[in-house]
Amino acid sequence: MNDILTYIKSDFNGRISIKEKRPGVYQLLLPIYHEDGDMVDLFITQKDENKYTLCDFGLTLQRLSYTYDIDTENKESILQKILAENGLLEDDGNIYLDTSTDTIYTNIMHITQAFAKIGSMRYFKRESIENLFYELLDEFIVKELQEFKPQKKVLPIPNRDDLEADYSFSPNGRPIYLFGVKDVAKARLATISCLEYRMEKLNFRGWVVNEDFEKLPKKDRSRLTNTIDKQFTSLDEFKASAAAFLERERK
Repeated sequence: MNDILTYIKSDFNGRISIKEKRPGVYQLLLPIYHEDGDMVDLFITQKDENKYTLCDFGLTLQRLSYTYDIDTENKESILQKILAENGLLEDDGNIYLDTSTDTIYTNIMHITQAFAKIGSMRYFKRESIENLFYELLDEFIVKELQEFKPQKKVLPIPNRDDLEADYSFSPNGRPIYLFGVKDVAKARLATISCLEYRMEKLNFRGWVVNEDFEKLPKKDRSRLTNTIDKQFTSLDEFKASAAAFLERERK
């Protein structure tokens, strides 16, 4: 273990302090900070010969919990996305990355930047969470609605790729075209698409899943309501009742 610690000190040209917190566990004190100025917590332990683990022993998430709760599926998905994008693993709150002498410097810089990003989740703009809306919708449909044989990116009017529906279901032979709507542009596209389907005399049902129905302008809410057969005002509402509504369509 002494060899890797000497190597780290050399790599950082003395701009690092190392403290033994308990036998075999060393804290690396680097000039890398969270948004509020607190130093990022980082530890190193030996895994086996020339294999080491960089980790935070749960301190990043503990620190975040003082001001920000990961208490929704969206927030948890954002956390998991950060971990996956950075190649990090998590075990009961402990976020870690295996490393070696050859990659130690790069991995220290990489994991501390990831910790800082996780620590800044409470500052994320709402748009960052909304960007997951379509991913979460697709994940739910793929996992929970397979019995209704969903199809993605459907063209009800074959030569009109500008009127694509996000999904279709056919519980009774008549298609249900589903649109995910998280903004004004998509609300208008869903409205126009369903109007065009009707002009083509298609026998269908139009459904919409809103990210947040109330945030749409009043006129767009009215147009959508007057055009669509069924609206879900939120993704949570869709998750709670989509299967029941699709089952009813079978009758």
